[in-house]
Amino acid sequence: MLAGCTATPQPAPAPPEPTSPPPSKLDGIPVDYTGFRLIMATSPPSMLDPAKGVTTPLPGAPSGDRVNDVIRVGKFPVVLSAGRCGPSCLEPSEVFVYGDPKNEPWKLGKARSVAPSADETGVWLIRDDGNDLCRLQFVSLLGAERGRGRPASCTTAVRREVPQGLLITVNAGTATAEDVLIDPATGRAVHQFPRVLAITKDRMLLAELTEFSVFDLRNSQRTPVRWPVTNGKPGQVVPSRDGYKVAVLFGDPAWQGTSTQTADVWVLALDTLTWTRAPSMPIVTPLNRVAVEWSEDDALVLVTDVVASWWLDRPQWTIAKTPLPAERNPSAVTIAQG
Repeated sequence: MLAGCTATPQPAPAPPEPTSPPPSKLDGIPVDYTGFRLIMATSPPSMLDPAKGVTTPLPGAPSGDRVNDVIRVGKFPVVLSAGRCGPSCLEPSEVFVYGDPKNEPWKLGKARSVAPSADETGVWLIRDDGNDLCRLQFVSLLGAERGRGRPASCTTAVRREVPQGLLITVNAGTATAEDVLIDPATGRAVHQFPRVLAITKDRMLLAELTEFSVFDLRNSQRTPVRWPVTNGKPGQVVPSRDGYKVAVLFGDPAWQGTSTQTADVWVLALDTLTWTRAPSMPIVTPLNRVAVEWSEDDALVLVTDVVASWWLDRPQWTIAKTPLPAERNPSAVTIAQG
């Protein structure tokens, strides 16, 4: 007698864990009009019109061997330009406000650090009075000073003011740096954390050991948020202009153990704590050449070897393949097309 037998059915193998696609160049739709111009921390500082592919130096900005930076206060670019006092030493920055980048700027004097005010009508400065004496002072964008200010450590860096206070970094640039939200009128600490990555009018994004957390300034509630990727480390973190989301650039200087540098841009909604990955990510790019910004019409702007913008409800970037200055710092701000 022949007996038939059947093998016991085996479960199907589990599908592989989803992985990131291999990095490539940024892909998108070519455009001839971007709706914005870029103010860039070149030497000297310059303005790029992506639609025309023309870069022009900003009038009134110092030239020569200087270290430049640019921040945005409301709709206005503020340029910081520091001369060198040694191989690893910088003088306090000269501060320039551009109402129109085609015209001469307003000068706000010198400062070690500059941050936008909550109402975006002025800036907070760390002034250097010499002999290791510094002070915190408010100055309007037109140059009007609100008194002489109050004493402050020369190693303090101002970050940004919100209705709940002024974010500063104590002992900036050292291993003991600490981020503190203070009442600028009294210097009293309101909240203190080892590292605040970004602040908006309602929330702060905090760095933890292997994740983030979002701290709600309205009720002091702290909620953990996992990183959306397992490779790379968070670099630039830029809040949107409305304050409801932040763009986070995760950089990997040695992708899969190679010499390839990659950038992976994600957007975190601060109300729902959900992540959205930007199209084409990750991309191959030198990390010291990448700048992240937001435009007035709520597009995320990325400056790499091209200038690209992306609205979260669209599937692709729009790209202006315009020539970019070879020597530039990874900071840029957008202003409306003039």
